[in-house]
Amino acid sequence: MKSLLTRFKMILFLGSIFILISYFSQAQTLNYQTTWLGNSYGGKNDKWVQDWVEAMYVTPDGTVYTDAFWDEGGREVGVYKDGKIIGMAGHTHGWGMTGGGAVTSNGKYLFFAQSVNNEGGHLKDAGTWPPVGDVWYGVSRRSIANIQNADPFAGGKGGAGDTLRDTFLLVNQTASDVHAEIKGIAASATRLYLSDPANSLIRVYDCDTMAQLAQWKVSRPGALTLSKDGSIWVLQSGDSHAPARILHFDSKGKRLPQSIVFPNWMTPRAICFDPKGRLLVADDGPQQNIKIYDDLNNTPKLAQTFGGKYGVFAHGGVIAPLRFHDLSGVGCDAKGNIYVAGGYGVAGDGVGTELSAYTPTGKELWRLYGLLFVDESETDPANATMAYSKHAIFTLNYHKTQPGSEWGYKAFTLDRFRYPQDPRLHVYPTNTWVRRIKGHLLLYMCDMYSSFLAIYRFDNAKQGYIAIPCGFFAKSHFKGDWPPNQPSQGEWIWRDKNGNGSFDAGEFDSLKQDAPSLWGWSVDSRGNIWQATDNSGVRYFPLRGLDKHGSPIYTYDYMKVFPMPSPFNNLQRADYIPSSDTMYLAGYTNEYPNDHGYWKVIGRVIARYDHWSKGNRKPRWVLNVSHSDSKGDTLIPASFCLCGKYLFTVGVRSAMVRVYDNSDAKYVGSISPGREVGRESGWVDIPYGICARRLKDGEYLITVEEDWHAKNILYRWKP
Repeated sequence: MKSLLTRFKMILFLGSIFILISYFSQAQTLNYQTTWLGNSYGGKNDKWVQDWVEAMYVTPDGTVYTDAFWDEGGREVGVYKDGKIIGMAGHTHGWGMTGGGAVTSNGKYLFFAQSVNNEGGHLKDAGTWPPVGDVWYGVSRRSIANIQNADPFAGGKGGAGDTLRDTFLLVNQTASDVHAEIKGIAASATRLYLSDPANSLIRVYDCDTMAQLAQWKVSRPGALTLSKDGSIWVLQSGDSHAPARILHFDSKGKRLPQSIVFPNWMTPRAICFDPKGRLLVADDGPQQNIKIYDDLNNTPKLAQTFGGKYGVFAHGGVIAPLRFHDLSGVGCDAKGNIYVAGGYGVAGDGVGTELSAYTPTGKELWRLYGLLFVDESETDPANATMAYSKHAIFTLNYHKTQPGSEWGYKAFTLDRFRYPQDPRLHVYPTNTWVRRIKGHLLLYMCDMYSSFLAIYRFDNAKQGYIAIPCGFFAKSHFKGDWPPNQPSQGEWIWRDKNGNGSFDAGEFDSLKQDAPSLWGWSVDSRGNIWQATDNSGVRYFPLRGLDKHGSPIYTYDYMKVFPMPSPFNNLQRADYIPSSDTMYLAGYTNEYPNDHGYWKVIGRVIARYDHWSKGNRKPRWVLNVSHSDSKGDTLIPASFCLCGKYLFTVGVRSAMVRVYDNSDAKYVGSISPGREVGRESGWVDIPYGICARRLKDGEYLITVEEDWHAKNILYRWKP
């Protein structure tokens, strides 16, 4: 979560002007189709599946309510039914508001956990936001009749800005660096029960007045559920001294004799009852399934499991019904149908939303996906029907023409049990370059701050579609306990020499000093790595081959540094095309400086250099890619890429794609989100937020990062 919080606070507001080469006075729109991948819905008509789900509650009629700390589009609290998007609570996003990790309903009200901050002290109203330096944790209440409207109660917080009046129950006020989230909620017709692990309490409130009625001590309380007799079952998380277990209390807090003690290898995340009075437990441990317990009034015992043992990991990551991973929620309706939520992720950063429903016998009823958050996918250069993101593999069928129908979810590639040191569990990559080197498929991943480059290989015969960590470039020493064995100072390269996917001693190459300041990473088609530095020219790491495990070899001994060529005084990107020996550089010049102090964008100028390896440093053309909006603000593209005859750039705020002929830099036209996605896109938040692939029939596929609605936009353009 920390990486996401940083991102939300640091997004820049950018603008744009035309400079240098400008061949047009108004945008020419190309003939293309807009579609998407990674989400069951494209965002049109306010419909998309949220980024991830931390908690879920299912009503007797099968309505699914979800809660999560964050959804870029504001669907922290979502509503789903019969595989369709019904709506969202709203007023949970922005103005200091975020979601949380618990949700329930008693048929009259919807209750969900939230946190409230003052956005660095900018929000000031004692009845709506905490004082500077503090955060509020508590629960919001909405009428089930209309969950988007206020249902005020005495003493409730909220009302200023875009918040609802008197609807937030303040439970804990802490310093901003202290967490005190509500981890469980359950409600009867008259009583609301909350888990408050920060204070080791179960708290009880009146559902109508929201006045506290009682409380009792329970260490590490988490998810809650109520049985038909009104007693409360509490999931108690484990620690270094005791395993996780479920405790049983009557409605007044008296401890009852029944309990369930879980083995150490289990990681229970969520609990619920089915109509038969059996207790279902979502196990996010290695077995990745649902445990069902019976005989609860006597000695509870495990009656059966639901879902395949070891989930997707028993099948090399391949997605199919009843194969779960990263479980975060379980629920049942009155018919005994079982609902499963997954994708929250052990690292707390989310690996996408997967919501599914099954009959009691295991027949799948429906499934929804929201899989791509701050994530740019790329197709396989040898097989454009396969696309890879940081966690997922998609299939693409270009014969399908219904928008959003081209893609299918093939596999989940992150196995945290086999590879606990996988960088994706510790840092947050945001784009994937897919390369074929000597027949080997390799993935290269960078983050939104260009602070590292992670490398993955595959062993399909033994591990299916699991991406195996095999390389890593770090610009400096990482603080904390990950990765182990890294050099104590300076930049470093790790290669998995023994093939076990762990950062072992003796597997690092390093320099004593940190890498120069740089935003530009690129991996060319032959696997060579390029770095465009702010002020130290272009660094080049040639691929020295693959070792016996298939890990690519890079060392500082073979690194080359090319001085910054004219006209640049600052570089932000480099993209080299080996087949034509052409280098494309982007950044700033004396004539077009970074006079606004922007970061993460490509710069105001792109230049093409032919015969780069032969020493030519005279550009074939120099293109100004910045432009101005209606207010006169300078806008600079977030990303660019090369494919076939064309150079593509994508803006930050508008996400407009501009197309240029890469032979002479003449402007060809523009591509923007079409009606298929509601003609809208979120900002392009990452340095490498666009990629393109040319199919054999001449059609270009252009994918653009779009985290607002948890997807990638896919443009299909045939010049």
